[in-house]
Amino acid sequence: MFFFFFFEIEEIQPGTVCRVKEGVWRRTPGLLVVVENKAGENSYWAYENRPVRHRINRKGDRVLDFDPACCQTIYSHDDLEVTNEIPLQVDGWGAEYRWKRLR
Repeated sequence: MFFFFFFEIEEIQPGTVCRVKEGVWRRTPGLLVVVENKAGENSYWAYENRPVRHRINRKGDRVLDFDPACCQTIYSHDDLEVTNEIPLQVDGWGAEYRWKRLR
């Protein structure tokens, strides 16, 4: 007797942190990315799981220097492994967009 209903397929949802499998990109093996949205049937737009960088400008104001959510790459479903890690962004465009969408 087979119980197929116990088998759950691990679905990749927006906001999920995934690890890029070895051999996909030679420069960055094991890179952690945050999935932003689905692009087609078997691919996803994702950005690197790094915190937002700020800097102090000449006027002394704290301004956004680099937001990783603005640099996205498309990945195949076969190239991603789901992890249980938390996205490192607490501010910036990616975090604001994610919190607005989740509410």
